[in-house]
Amino acid sequence: MEPRGEQVFKAPVFLAVAILLFTLAIIEKLLNLIGTGIPILDVFPRQLLDWATFLLILDIALLLRQILENRL
Repeated sequence: MEPRGEQVFKAPVFLAVAILLFTLAIIEKLLNLIGTGIPILDVFPRQLLDWATFLLILDIALLLRQILENRL
């Protein structure tokens, strides 16, 4: 039998994209306050925050599943 080591989630892609979306939402909101915006964004800052929150929830769910599998 081979020893079973603890597996670690090594692809924090969702976390990185969520942080990027949070940063873009803050920058966009600050630019909206002075009357301008980021030209490539066609969404409201609230939508960026919703997407980032969804990705964080998905990341948390994947990490919890991995923790559960490692405990079994």
